[in-house]
Amino acid sequence: MKKFSLCLLIITTYHFSYGNERLNRIPKSIISHNQDDFVSEENTTRNESQLLNFIETTMETYVIPGVSVSIVKGGNIVWNKHFGYANIDENILVNENTMFILSSASKTITATALMHLFQQNLFSLDDDIDTYLPFDINHPDHPEIPITFKMLLSHTSGIKDNWNYMPFYDGDSPIDLNYYLSQYFTSEGEFFDIDLNFTDYAPGTGFSYSNVGVALVGLLAEEISNQTFNEYCIENIFQPLGMNDTYWFLSEIENLDEVASPHQLAEGSTDSLIVLENYGYSDYPAGQLRTTSNSLAKFLSAFINDGFYNGIQILNPETIETMKTIHYPDIAYDQGLIWYYKNLNGINLFGHSGSDLGSVTEMFLSSSDDIGIVLLSNSRNHEGMALIESSVFDFATETDFIASGDINSDSILTEDDITVLVNLILEGRYNFISDLNYDNNSDVFDLLELINIVIQ
Repeated sequence: MKKFSLCLLIITTYHFSYGNERLNRIPKSIISHNQDDFVSEENTTRNESQLLNFIETTMETYVIPGVSVSIVKGGNIVWNKHFGYANIDENILVNENTMFILSSASKTITATALMHLFQQNLFSLDDDIDTYLPFDINHPDHPEIPITFKMLLSHTSGIKDNWNYMPFYDGDSPIDLNYYLSQYFTSEGEFFDIDLNFTDYAPGTGFSYSNVGVALVGLLAEEISNQTFNEYCIENIFQPLGMNDTYWFLSEIENLDEVASPHQLAEGSTDSLIVLENYGYSDYPAGQLRTTSNSLAKFLSAFINDGFYNGIQILNPETIETMKTIHYPDIAYDQGLIWYYKNLNGINLFGHSGSDLGSVTEMFLSSSDDIGIVLLSNSRNHEGMALIESSVFDFATETDFIASGDINSDSILTEDDITVLVNLILEGRYNFISDLNYDNNSDVFDLLELINIVIQ
């Protein structure tokens, strides 16, 4: 009754409308999993103001136009900040609504979609993928060895990226995923090359990071679910987690000013940036997802919290453990199912990075400390982003955060927090702990989100 009365109070006091709302596409061998290769300065603990200053100074030094950061701790999003420009030509600042292309960090979503079907017992990891596809895929030198789901998800399938047939397009690719992959893998296809599309070794005997292989993961999810891959992600990942600003295609986004434009250094320059067009590619499940740092943090929170976020479970703990398992330790020592392990300043992390034209992204969690961070940027500067990542992890480790919404600081979200927030709103006061949607206001939108959390 108390919940109902509070809701009624706000509804009658305010008039409002409230709607529901890749790649390392460069070869992975170029990108180190050991971020110590980049971090050269001594790590020191910083308070929040020092961290903010460090991030801004690092962005200036390394010519990074825009960055968005989220920290997850104990399963809750506890810190969300935005820096710089989404588009320097148009003077558009990065804010809480800015969507960045995730590049290869997108692969974690693609793997999650397929594993969501796995936990419904619709296939086994050791099954031959040919059983589920509208065309057959066999390594031309080893046709007797089936390619399994486990191989595909561990980058040990023998499938190789042929960069001659992996172009960037202005906007979304005009080529359908099924058609693109059928033409890549069938011998009569226009994108087929017996030497360049496959490795020299047999499936299951070597590691080769493959974007096209992950695109195939997306197609398998599509075929098994009898839905388009995009629709399956929306219904089973994005909507349940409240990732309402998450899109595989530019054509789905109403306001493209909310998409961070990719930037790169002008030719021959060390400090002058040019703005690139937003782009797409035919193997889109390998890196084309665009979202905000806050929405991606919701997804990361679920992996920290046994598959749950805000009372909604997308994967069960057993499935997550299967994804964390290194299935081919002799040939892929740090590789789980798409997600992988890396070392940062002696800390073992699990997640995925991304690097593309005008993009570096990092999404990792520390399994020992229940800490996760999301870093999104709109230029490709690995060194600068590695420094920021290291500092953010240090800050997250050393800081005791109060969960958003826990306004009375009793470590739980209850009706009492709702009452305090109502009073804050009525008095026109701001409290960062009450700013659940990170828009620098305490208002009715935060209240509705808090009510939703409490009643679940």
